[in-house]
Parts: sequence; structure tokens; C-alpha cells
Amino acid sequence: MEKDLETAILLDTYSGLLTEKQIRLCDMYYNQDYSLSEIAEIENTTRQAARDGINKARQKLKSFENCLGLCDKKARTANALKKAEVLAEKDANVKELVEELSGIWEDADGV
Repeated sequence: MEKDLETAILLDTYSGLLTEKQIRLCDMYYNQDYSLSEIAEIENTTRQAARDGINKARQKLKSFENCLGLCDKKARTANALKKAEVLAEKDANVKELVEELSGIWEDADGV
């Protein structure tokens, strides 16, 4: 199983929609870089059960993104704001608005 950045980003966004156990497993695997064996020992289960739990959570996260698209929208918004920042250099009011819009995504702490 590959530790990928995409899943870690999805976890940050949609963790509130997972069970406590799924959050715990994914946090250990993706954020704390524990191995499956270490997770299995901590959770008092088998390595395969830890792997299955993480895979199930990963599939749920991908499903949430496919349905809601929040990560994609956030990335597209960030790109648009970068372009707007360049244009806002000459107008303080526009610059203030760009900063306000940038802060909207920063205040979000998952779903």
C-alpha cells in the first residue's frame, strides 16, 4: 500500500466523515508514518486488519471527493487567488478582498 499525499490531503478535508477508528488508523499511517505492523500492535489486531481498515477509509475518502469535490475546488480557488494577487498589487481594496477570500479556506478544519 502506497503512502500518497493525495490521501493525506483528503484525510485533512474529510476526516470528520470517518469513524473514530478510521481516523486513528489513517492518522497513524499517513500523518505519523507508522508502519502497518506498528499500527497492528498498537490496535491489538493483525497487520492485514490494519491494512483493510486503512484501505476502506481511503476508498471512503476518495468517494467523498468524487461526490463533493472540495479538495479540487480548494486547489482551483487557490490558483485563481494567486492570479488575483498579482492583479491586486496596484489596488489596496482588491488586495484586501483577495486576502479575505484566501482566509476562508484557511479557517476550514475539515468537513
